[in-house]
Amino acid sequence: MQSAEGSPPNQDNFSNTAADTLKSLENLISESLQIYELYNQKENITDELVNSLRIITEYLSFSVNILPGIFELPANSNIILLPTLEIIIRESNGKTEQKRLDQFAPDKITKILEYVIPLFLNMIQSEKGKLTEKISFLREATTQLKELQLLKHAENVKQNIPLEGATNQNV
Repeated sequence: MQSAEGSPPNQDNFSNTAADTLKSLENLISESLQIYELYNQKENITDELVNSLRIITEYLSFSVNILPGIFELPANSNIILLPTLEIIIRESNGKTEQKRLDQFAPDKITKILEYVIPLFLNMIQSEKGKLTEKISFLREATTQLKELQLLKHAENVKQNIPLEGATNQNV
């Protein structure tokens, strides 16, 4: 009688197991490459988002305070988003750090943007109102000055006074 220990291994089982293992290894490599590509996409999209937003924020020169709760910090902490999209975090103990927006995880960036975009819109509306008011004032002042200039011109014509630069050609 031959014992099971002395019998040669079943070649078919080994071939199937090796083939299955190689197939699993191929899947592992494929899935890992996809994860790598997704991380690269996430990085590229985050960079594009931050660079595009920075153009707007630097032009507007707005800084906004961000709620400390977004960073899981106590309420007496101070967080400021600068126009360069750098964030200054001053914790309640006085410890301060500065990070770029793109250095945060995507979920944190999303929370930050959900909070600051409405603030930016309110600031823009306020700035737009002020500029509209200034432009209206300048238009009105210009209109009044033009009327004064027309009156002066009409008076000069009435008195036959030559305008600056004009010569009287009466013979």
